[in-house]
Amino acid sequence: MYYIGFDIGGTKIEAMLICVGQKSENKNDVLSFEVLKENDEIILSSVLDRKRVPTERHLGYSQIIEKMSSLAKELCQKNQIEETKIQGVGLSVPGPVDPMSGVVLRSNTMVISGHNMNKDLQQKLKWDCPFRSENDANCFALAEVFCGAGLSYFKETKIPVKKQIGVGLILGSGFGGGIVVHGKVVSGKCGGGGELGHMTLYPNGHPCYCGRQGCAEQYLCGPALEALMNTRIYAQIHQRPTSKDIFEYYEKKDPIALAVVNQYRKDLSFFLGTITCALDPHYFVMGGGLSLQKVLYENLEKNIGKNTYLPNESVKVYQHCIGDSAGAIGALIPFLNRS
Repeated sequence: MYYIGFDIGGTKIEAMLICVGQKSENKNDVLSFEVLKENDEIILSSVLDRKRVPTERHLGYSQIIEKMSSLAKELCQKNQIEETKIQGVGLSVPGPVDPMSGVVLRSNTMVISGHNMNKDLQQKLKWDCPFRSENDANCFALAEVFCGAGLSYFKETKIPVKKQIGVGLILGSGFGGGIVVHGKVVSGKCGGGGELGHMTLYPNGHPCYCGRQGCAEQYLCGPALEALMNTRIYAQIHQRPTSKDIFEYYEKKDPIALAVVNQYRKDLSFFLGTITCALDPHYFVMGGGLSLQKVLYENLEKNIGKNTYLPNESVKVYQHCIGDSAGAIGALIPFLNRS
């Protein structure tokens, strides 16, 4: 069976053609992966092809739908797959989606806010298969629970997805989260569930673009780390260091970088401890550029425990397994579970 998944961002739109139920014989497959279904069956799947184009959001909403339609048709034609064989189309979008109407409620890609991208793309393509949208952080969490960290946890503990609580966190240019409880993403009544980046880390702290103060995103995203370093750098550092630079300075024992990174680690473990008090998850899985820094994982599980009500109950922390395919794959998980 074939599906098409989209990962829609502020700078790029990526489409993936995915074959589910068996490993493709095509040696040029982009990625092969396993899916742990809700019935504990593991099925093999493959990303047969993918293509990305610039979003160019300044050109308006209609051209985004036009590009997505063209990408879907191009992937089918290139791989000689009839459009009628596509069983579903999933969209990973940068913002909460109303679970009833399918409308994107709010997005930093403002041009898509207030639109039902499912309906508009389906009308453009004129395909009969189902279409669905989900918040990108939720898609990351779904992909990791069913195909990455959650699958690893199942193999380690024999605890199936239908009994797992997994929390996905994206530590990148922003700080987002997704919560999956017993195989279902927590969307909430309006689609705003799992907005962990807008939970308060520091009361009356830095102002956030959401209108609140002290949100976790203002302290745990990459630009926040850079901003903290920038307020304390020595005069001999002539330009503002990137997050990558900061960790390189840390490895070289630069005292300011040591202080900044250690403060970040302290904030991260405290925040994950707070989430643990609310959800008592089986594991966290971290994605985004900052998640690649090994130092963040040092003693992290232990330090999370110190910030919880039950400090002797450990929670696993995984680095992401699926990588930059997670958005499109996660958008398809509800379809794959029925395959």
